[in-house]
Amino acid sequence: MRIDDKFKFDLNRLKDTSAKKKDEKSSSVGSSDSSSSDKVSLSSGAKDVANIKESLKGAPEIRVELVQELKVKIESGQYDVSGRDVAEKIVQTAIDDLF
Repeated sequence: MRIDDKFKFDLNRLKDTSAKKKDEKSSSVGSSDSSSSDKVSLSSGAKDVANIKESLKGAPEIRVELVQELKVKIESGQYDVSGRDVAEKIVQTAIDDLF
């Protein structure tokens, strides 16, 4: 494929035009920014949520002590849960999820 001088000339002209438009756009944006300013403020509730979220990052997701205790009870046959307790917990969780 052969690229002639006319194509190179058109390509350079297109690059120059594009660069000029970018310069004009950035200068117009910069001048409007100096006359107005944006402000962001967080409510105290949002700050509390952010603090709690940060503190939970260090907490383990699995409570190892509880898992070990339950494992021992299951293996020894001492772990017994009534079906009624499980059903009540399932229903309560479903109600909580709705509201």
